[in-house]
Amino acid sequence: MGDTKLKETLERVLIAAEALFAENGYDGTTLRQITQRANVNLAAVNYHHGDKESLYLEIIRRRLQPINESRLKNLAAAELGAEGSPVPLDVLVEIMARPLFELYADADHGGRHAARLIGRSLVEPLPFMTKFLAAEFQPVMSRFGQALRRHAPALPPEDFLWRLSFVVGAMLHALATLHRMKDLTRGICRDNDQVAARARFVQFAVRVLGTP
Repeated sequence: MGDTKLKETLERVLIAAEALFAENGYDGTTLRQITQRANVNLAAVNYHHGDKESLYLEIIRRRLQPINESRLKNLAAAELGAEGSPVPLDVLVEIMARPLFELYADADHGGRHAARLIGRSLVEPLPFMTKFLAAEFQPVMSRFGQALRRHAPALPPEDFLWRLSFVVGAMLHALATLHRMKDLTRGICRDNDQVAARARFVQFAVRVLGTP
């Protein structure tokens, strides 16, 4: 019973912190705000998660690790099925992007907060995230970069890497701003339309990476 209650408490803290960080940013969120929303005492947060930096990293890690595992698994399966030929460019982009947009679609379990937070964190990483990103994000992007590079062998390396950077940046920016697209586009686009966003992102990325 004690273990169950502890797990429930820790989950409440993570859910509350994720929502507040997504809404207010890292600097705009305090541990006291988190404990108030989660209805737990500050000592419990400090004991189980340490400081605010550790809590923030734990939130990103628990969301990003399953996404990266899914990406790498699906990429390996696609390459196996391609039997030595390049995996089609649109398939590669879809494998890279789909798990993040599907996370955004999971509104009932905090997916929108999580996707926004991931997008914001990777576009404008906080100083203490350097080691985390080197371990959790960069190797996966390098793996996709190798697969995508097969579609643009004639591009100079510098040009290809700039294009890849633009594509990844566009994906993360979309996740960070999907919740306010109506205001940003003066009503032309809808808020939280992850289906349209993903489809258009794939089209955009294919054109950027597939053009000589």
